[in-house]
Amino acid sequence: MSNVDVVQRTAAVPSPFESAMAAAATATASAVTAPTHAGTPASILAMAATTKPTTISSSTSLGNVGTTATSTTATATTTTTINNTTNHTLNSTTIPQIGVIGIKRTRNGDHKEGRITKSRQRTIPKSMEPPVLSFYGTQPVPLPSRFGSLKKRLVAGHEPALQASWGRLLDALRDEVKHIEAQGSSLIPSLDFTDIDDPALVAPFGAQLKRYGIGVVRGVVPSQDAARWVEETKSYLETKHEYKPPPAQDPTCFDFFWTPAQVRSRAHPNVLQAQRFAMSLWNTNNDDRLATRFPITYADRIRIESVSNGHLTVNGAAQPTHEDSLIAAAAATSSAQIAQVDNGSLERWEQDGYGRGGLYDAIFKGDWESYDAWDPAGRINATSDLYNGAGACSMMRLFQGILALTVVEPGMIRLLPSPKLSTAYFLLRPFFTPIEGPPEQGASAEEWDAYLDASNWTVEKEQSTIIHGAVPGHAQRVTAAWHPHLQLDKSLVTPPTLQAGDYIIWHPDQAYQFSNTNYRSNSRPQTSSSTGSGPATDMTSMLVYTPAAPLTQTNALFLARQRKAFLRGHPGPDFDSTGTGLGSEAPHTGRLSEKDIREVGGEEGLQAMGLAPWNITTASAANNSSSSSHHHKHHASSSSSSKEKKDARGAADTMDVDAPSRSSSRDSRSSSTSSGTHAQAEVVRLANIILFPDRYDFYMPTRASSPVPSREKNERERERERERDRHNKERENKERDKDRDKARIEINRSTKAS
Repeated sequence: MSNVDVVQRTAAVPSPFESAMAAAATATASAVTAPTHAGTPASILAMAATTKPTTISSSTSLGNVGTTATSTTATATTTTTINNTTNHTLNSTTIPQIGVIGIKRTRNGDHKEGRITKSRQRTIPKSMEPPVLSFYGTQPVPLPSRFGSLKKRLVAGHEPALQASWGRLLDALRDEVKHIEAQGSSLIPSLDFTDIDDPALVAPFGAQLKRYGIGVVRGVVPSQDAARWVEETKSYLETKHEYKPPPAQDPTCFDFFWTPAQVRSRAHPNVLQAQRFAMSLWNTNNDDRLATRFPITYADRIRIESVSNGHLTVNGAAQPTHEDSLIAAAAATSSAQIAQVDNGSLERWEQDGYGRGGLYDAIFKGDWESYDAWDPAGRINATSDLYNGAGACSMMRLFQGILALTVVEPGMIRLLPSPKLSTAYFLLRPFFTPIEGPPEQGASAEEWDAYLDASNWTVEKEQSTIIHGAVPGHAQRVTAAWHPHLQLDKSLVTPPTLQAGDYIIWHPDQAYQFSNTNYRSNSRPQTSSSTGSGPATDMTSMLVYTPAAPLTQTNALFLARQRKAFLRGHPGPDFDSTGTGLGSEAPHTGRLSEKDIREVGGEEGLQAMGLAPWNITTASAANNSSSSSHHHKHHASSSSSSKEKKDARGAADTMDVDAPSRSSSRDSRSSSTSSGTHAQAEVVRLANIILFPDRYDFYMPTRASSPVPSREKNERERERERERDRHNKERENKERDKDRDKARIEINRSTKAS
């Protein structure tokens, strides 16, 4: 193993945040190692309220980043070492410095004074919680030196164009933020699920969604179904089993993947149809190797937020770690605005990531105006998870989505409705540095305007290794401190109230933020059955992450892994990067099976989970269109009628890729309104081969599907071959005669000349 550099920093007097976080961590040292009552972690509010700040040193793992951060006071610089053991030891020397942490290998005698250990990079099982401490700091994380070279290569020769484009971008962004602040939630369009076949209503909805990147489809799932799923999920989670507690910075997001609510919602025909409709709004063309008409499942987590003091009866919860305590304390003491962008972070700059398809090339060359946020071509071959990060998404998703199973009042989620400008900004931000730093807190508006003005920002002469808000293996963050022009306090908007069964979607490059108001309470999902019979104690909010993903060759490969995880009851592949099945739901009572998926979604639901092949045989385009239209126009409120409609549509959607799409309101570039293309058919064929390798008919469809030729047909074929042979012989004879005549003429000429 190679040595790693030890990064040393010099810090001034500890900030109020650092002091508060250190005090909180010290106060929780005993709570970390001692079991709490009924498995409930100690109150984070009590931790953060400790008044006597005591300096400590601590650290957290940052995946495979091979560097080590050190903590310093005003008078001394101290190297922090980490013992790779299961115990979390608190060393009372310094205040924890937030940064990239390496792993040191200790030997006997290393504790002796003056003995320096060698810092070595080690591979350890990754925690399921992201190391978000760095995102609460005041300085971004420095990365290995290769990222400085990467940044330099991306903009080499384009520096003047990049500087000019930065000025145009900041001007546009300033006007955009004012527009967002003035309009607020009214920018987010909504459409009833029963109207997604109405071109007159779809056209304005699609235009607004593509302008602001967010949309709500109302009433996708009948409210009765949603309520039944919530109750079924409560019972499922209250059975005796172990579970993985949520990350400390996001205590309402639970690492469950196969609860009844999740499995049933992913397979529901209305959800699949809403995803198909949403993906049809992208600007696809005939050469794109993806099939938006075949939505597939991505196993993501579930969000359960209680508004009561009840506790879900889940046995075997793990004790909070020292890292959890620090993260929770950081969240409690930090007032910084932090939003998240999914589908990779550093991958957006790396050649082996999104650089494969050149998705953001125009932005890096100083022409962000020509970047098309709704062209999927550059995303198809991209690798969005180069570092196998826990929770980082490996699947190509065209929309992030959440299905509300209960009423969700405004405030739980906030989004930045500017997919083009915000993306161009956070991609270009690492290349620029301010000439004059930010003004002190409490400065006048004029001082802040001067700081944000384009004239105060210049392209770095020597590109640093910093990419703001990005660390390997984790989602991109945008923060108020590192991305000041986004003005997150003004640009993040709250969607309107979501009713049970509503489906909200947003662009995969969109920044969003979930409320963490519940971090002061315990980290256990809470339901009614464990809280008593009081009317104020049975309030539960439940959301299911339901992104929209098309069928591609890469997605089919991921789907094969995910199918195995489902059958075993293991977490989704992106959340089990060690392959150990940590947090397995295999022993859960009531875990749903393939049979349950078939009952909910029929053949289409099984296909979305990779449990049934897609049918490429010829189908009637008219039947497909009429069946789909009939299904939506007569959308039922009960599960039984929904199942009947699903069965009626199932035959049409087992479907011929040559049949026309349901949507009639696509962009003129799109192929989804036209007949399916050869590229789409090839994607389906490859997906069937990947998922069902024992089905030889997918390898040789002509042999399997062609009827045995008749004797008459064989005679005709032989006659055609004989005719071709005659023509070939005649042509050869004519050419031979021409050559002979030409030779005779040449001989005659030479004879006369002599």
